[in-house]
Amino acid sequence: MIDTVMGKNWSNSPAFNRLSDFKKRSLLTFVQNTGLAVYRQWVLSGKQAPLAEVIQVAIALMEGGVNKFLFPEARSFMAE
Repeated sequence: MIDTVMGKNWSNSPAFNRLSDFKKRSLLTFVQNTGLAVYRQWVLSGKQAPLAEVIQVAIALMEGGVNKFLFPEARSFMAE
């Protein structure tokens, strides 16, 4: 079900649609697993950080990875 929902949402993205099928599947897997991994780590650490911070960390990690993947020509802030 998650795959279906994510596939429908991502299919609206022109950048996503330019990717090969392998890259599309890899991207969706990355997004799913990153969110779950951050949540799992938060739970295992005793939920010490506020949930809002956990969500922001997950979003930043996913956006950074996804944007670099979809727009590889974009300049990295790390290059500065």
